[in-house]
Amino acid sequence: MRSLSKIPRAALLAASILLSGAQAADQPKPLDEGRLDPAWFGPGIEFRTTSSIDYVWAKQGFSCKGMALRIEAWPEPVFTGKERRGRDAAQAFQLAEEMPMRLRNGLRQALQGHSEVVSDAGDMILSGRLVDYVAKGTMGTSQPQATWDMKITDAQTGELLVALHHRRLSSVSTVAERIDMWIEEFGKALREDLVIASKGKPAKN
Repeated sequence: MRSLSKIPRAALLAASILLSGAQAADQPKPLDEGRLDPAWFGPGIEFRTTSSIDYVWAKQGFSCKGMALRIEAWPEPVFTGKERRGRDAAQAFQLAEEMPMRLRNGLRQALQGHSEVVSDAGDMILSGRLVDYVAKGTMGTSQPQATWDMKITDAQTGELLVALHHRRLSSVSTVAERIDMWIEEFGKALREDLVIASKGKPAKN
């Protein structure tokens, strides 16, 4: 076997470049200006974009019908936005604390007769985190932009079943009301086994 010292430097450099390119190809492409961190979800996720959920993926055959869905508490926000003020941070912490309760209340209503929403035990676990909160003032008004990740996993095996990243909020009503409206849409999508994930377009940016 030839020693490395006898291999031409150009050949070693070319091999190094090829290896680096292969490793880069294996890395998921950053989405949503870097706010979407694929590492939080795990490998093998191909997000799609839809009208109601910005980025979503669901395991083939996913369904929560007849299942008990446990909503977990959210951790402290992970700020990834470029624009952030002290007031934004304070509101982000408050929103992260409120989100699990909003999800429980909203999904209990949306999934009534389809799935059970619980605070402990359960067949599936819905966890989430807030990744950004920016209140942009425009002409004397404030239009907050909240961005969050959510995932649903199998309670027994830990297998990832659903992954989503969302940030679009309509420009009407209050932040809380906008989020509640989105949770209602999310509940409807869950009732339909998240078929929107297969119908969406592959996420490119």
